[in-house]
Amino acid sequence: MLNRLKKTIPLSLFDQLAFRWQQIQYGYANFQYQRKHPRIAFPDDYTLYESYLLDYQKFIEDGKLTTHEIWESVQQYLPKSPTILDWGCGPSRITRHLQKFTPSVNIHASDPNIDTIVWNQKNIPGIHFKVQETYPPLPFKETYFDLIIGFSVLTHIASDDQQKWMNELNRIAKPNGIIWITTHGNHFIKKLSKQQQQQIQSEGIYNTPFSKKGHRMMSTYHLPEKLKTTLAEKFEILEYWDGELHPKKAGKQDLWILRKKKV
Repeated sequence: MLNRLKKTIPLSLFDQLAFRWQQIQYGYANFQYQRKHPRIAFPDDYTLYESYLLDYQKFIEDGKLTTHEIWESVQQYLPKSPTILDWGCGPSRITRHLQKFTPSVNIHASDPNIDTIVWNQKNIPGIHFKVQETYPPLPFKETYFDLIIGFSVLTHIASDDQQKWMNELNRIAKPNGIIWITTHGNHFIKKLSKQQQQQIQSEGIYNTPFSKKGHRMMSTYHLPEKLKTTLAEKFEILEYWDGELHPKKAGKQDLWILRKKKV
């Protein structure tokens, strides 16, 4: 029902309806989960909904599983104690688990939502959290990170800003630094209208407009063949996983593991 509504009402209204529906759908289960796990910190309902899903148990368990899978896929390319950035971290679905998998004490996370960063700083110890702007540059020096994680971040950045952000990730990554990112590829493109699919076939990228930068209602889609060509200018593509063919890799999103080229 909600998916049909999305095509017929303004996205801002759909966003509020979807949020309220998730409050009803998961409210009691979340109450029970919090009672069983009183030491686990959760952000406010809308922040959790907007960044992932308003389901406490899935937020924790899927976050831990995703972090484990990220680490398993990149550790072969990294030094023993890497400097890490979780770019667009939200309420730490991934960030809070990183210390379980790496001995590194140099883990950073950034997000444009000031309230979310303040919440992270109060509730997630051992991580260096910083507020970032919605446009580059990030608040980090050049060639600083061994690993940059961007799970479902490019998926919510406007088409015109995509190249600016890839240039910025290139700036802050060390030579041979690893960038782990996901995009909306073939699995999601086939759900677009014919007109939208024609646009992405022509331009290689398409995004649904929304008033708030980075919001979940602003979805961006990449034609994999076009994106490969763009990425190859600055990065070596170590691994590419089509989310349509490998739906368990990154929640049906396309997964890219890149290595910054030495100049």
